Parts: sequence; C-alpha cells; structure tokens
Amino acid sequence: MINIKKVLSFVILLISFLCYSQKSIKHPIFPGCNKLKTNEELGKCFSEKLWYELNDQTQYSAEDFFKEDKLNNDITLFFTVKKDGKVTDFSFSKDSDPVVSTAYLKRISKVFKYYEKKGKKIIPAFENNQYVDYKIVFKVESRVN
Repeated sequence: MINIKKVLSFVILLISFLCYSQKSIKHPIFPGCNKLKTNEELGKCFSEKLWYELNDQTQYSAEDFFKEDKLNNDITLFFTVKKDGKVTDFSFSKDSDPVVSTAYLKRISKVFKYYEKKGKKIIPAFENNQYVDYKIVFKVESRVN
C-alpha cells in the first residue's frame, strides 16, 4: 500500500517547484527603464516609452491617426522580443481592425529599427540565468469624439 504521507510530500514538493519556476522570468527592458526592478514597473515603463516613441517618431500623434479616419478602436498588438534583443513576429488580435493594426505595427517596427540604428537595444527577458524570447501584448484604445 502506498504511504499517503510520502505521496503528499511529493505532491507538495512538485507544486512548490512549479510555482517557483513560474516566477523567475524578468520582463524585457526598454532603453531608459534600466533602473526599475519589478516586472510591473518594467512592463509599465516599456509601454509608456514605446507609446511616447510612437508619437515622437511619426508626423502626427496617435490621437490624430484615429481622428483622421474617424475611428473608435481598441486594438491588441503582439510582437516578440527575441533573446538577442531584436523585435520580431508582429501580429494583431482577430478582433482588431486590420488596417489600423497594420499601420500601428509598421510604426512600432519603425521605432525599433530607429533604436537599433542608434545602437540601443531592448534587453531581452531573463529566465533561469539566460535570455529568452518574450511575447509582448500592446493594447491601443482610442475614442474619437
């Protein structure tokens, strides 16, 4: 007969190992966010810096982009920060407007190419003492009055 204490001890050990391994990933770091420590701070800074650059690197702001086409949109964009710091695999959610999403993804790609040209790279996500690929979810919400 199987000893219940041994089985429970094994299950508890397994669960604690799985919980520990899931907490160890560190969010990619956008240039200028290097001093932040928590994933929440790093994620917020990443989004804020990217949003600023989207507006700064283009002829008109994101709000103007939506107003021009009189659009009310919530779009969800995806891209991957690879373990070498390059940004690839641009896509958008099925419920996002394809025209607006594609335009935003082109703008995001342009921002990262500009940073690469300037010698500034995204510091990749870090897990278990090595760099790993990390998928970013970037949401854009706009309401035109």
